Amino acid sequence: MTIQTQITLIKGDGTYPPPKTRRIYPTNSLLWKYYLKSFIIWSAAMGAIILIIMFFNFVADFDNEFVFFRDPEFQLLILTVAFVCSLIVMPVVLVLLTLYVRNMEFIVHGDEVIVKKGIINKTVKYCPFRTITNISTHVGVFDRLFKIGCINIQTAGSGGMTGAPEEKLEGLKVYSEIREYIVLQLRYFTHTPTVLPKHDLDEPKGLFQKNILTELKEIKKEFTKIKRSDINE
Repeated sequence: MTIQTQITLIKGDGTYPPPKTRRIYPTNSLLWKYYLKSFIIWSAAMGAIILIIMFFNFVADFDNEFVFFRDPEFQLLILTVAFVCSLIVMPVVLVLLTLYVRNMEFIVHGDEVIVKKGIINKTVKYCPFRTITNISTHVGVFDRLFKIGCINIQTAGSGGMTGAPEEKLEGLKVYSEIREYIVLQLRYFTHTPTVLPKHDLDEPKGLFQKNILTELKEIKKEFTKIKRSDINE
């Protein structure tokens, strides 16, 4: 049964789902999103190097100290060194990104959300339901391209004070359904039965009758006093 089907059934009968553990993993689209961002950063860095060479080439027309920048062999050397360095760095970055995404795990427990991330230093963060103040979804430009989304969780801690989300559940295809599932679990956790105030008529019959008897005795005493005062007169 899919998450959407479960939510439909829950909305139909008006009940909350039983608390249970659900493990969520990011899709491969998150990995391709990181790859694309890395390629854009690499392209920007190479473009910046070319612009710097062109700038000093322009300055060399006015200052003889920068004449060597106009040497084609020197320019080719700079570009070659930059490209070779990128060929060494980029594979390492891509491997680290792959391991980073593969080690992501999001767990929705009965009373908390657990976020596991990291490669060498693995971090496990707990977001108890009692501290969660807001749950929202975020879909950026790259997210729309790969049809994924992110769930932001704000808590009453430092993240909630600054407005930044405390934790993020990234790379989710059905992010809206998962957010709805977390909200339902949160409502189930915070749901408490309403206790109506006890009415005075709900007192035990013996106590009620005892109060009436006490009142009748007081009334009898007052009548007795009035009768005696009439006789003495």
